[in-house]
This record gives sequence, C-alpha cells and structure tokens, in this order.
Amino acid sequence: MGSCVPFADDEPFAQRVKSLADDELLEIWEETQQIETILSKALHADLEISPEYEKAIVEELFVRSGRRLHTPPAAE
Repeated sequence: MGSCVPFADDEPFAQRVKSLADDELLEIWEETQQIETILSKALHADLEISPEYEKAIVEELFVRSGRRLHTPPAAE
C-alpha cells in the first residue's frame, strides 16, 4: 500500500474504491486478509476486521467485470 493518504478523510471507502486500479484493490484486499490472519493467530480468536472493505472491493470488481463483458471490443 502507498505511504500517503490519497483520499479525503470524509470520503466513504465504497466511493474511494472507484478511483483505484484493479491491482490496487486486490493489494488492499490481500493485505487486510494477511492482517486478519496474523491478529487472529496472535489473539487466538476468529476476527473480521474489514468485512465492509472486502464487500466494497468485491462489489467494485464485480461491476468492472460486468462492464468488460458488455463492452464491445474496440475496432482495430
């Protein structure tokens, strides 16, 4: 993840994901999963620290996938 905050503090995460590239979304999702796993093991508890982030990311990727499927290929 980047080292600076590229978004306004009051902007909802579900809105933020719309401006990120697919690889950035997948990187955020992967990192939150890794943090969850580490914390769950350390605390010996089943934790979900980011379900709203995961949901927003999955929904955005789903929308983008649908757009790609329904967008005709560019003529060469």
